[in-house]
Amino acid sequence: MKIAIIYSTSSRTTKKACKILSSKINANVQLIPIEKAKTACLLKYNFIILAGSAMNGKVQSALKRYVSRNIKTLKEKPVALVLNCEEGIDTRDRLNKTFTEELVDSSYINSNFGYELDPDEGNLIEKRRINKIINKYQKEGKNLPVLNMDEIDKFADYINNMIKKRVD
Repeated sequence: MKIAIIYSTSSRTTKKACKILSSKINANVQLIPIEKAKTACLLKYNFIILAGSAMNGKVQSALKRYVSRNIKTLKEKPVALVLNCEEGIDTRDRLNKTFTEELVDSSYINSNFGYELDPDEGNLIEKRRINKIINKYQKEGKNLPVLNMDEIDKFADYINNMIKKRVD
């Protein structure tokens, strides 16, 4: 089985989560950044996983455009959806705004893998913003956000069970 993980990210968190996920899936998995995804590439894969990071409730417009341009093909393929964003939000609402309600309803599985903060990431302005957020967490005595490895494991287990059953 050939699986494509097409991802868009404003930070390295989504790419990191997709790499972890791909290492746990028992199939031929190809990671494809949204900048390199092409309309025709979808036809080569038996299963498509779309992943995006949501910052302040919004994902990158490139991912939304990609879904919009390829919605017909995506609805004809087995699809799974992933967001990387804060936990404790209405993930379903955020998924609907990102991928369309129709695609979310037809997806085999969808999840929120959480996110993490990397103070060494991005340009000077982004680094300052991230450091302010980290300082706020520390002042409030809160733990910094981290990727939800349990969610990634559950997601990979679901995909692996599908592969065993040969659901194409």
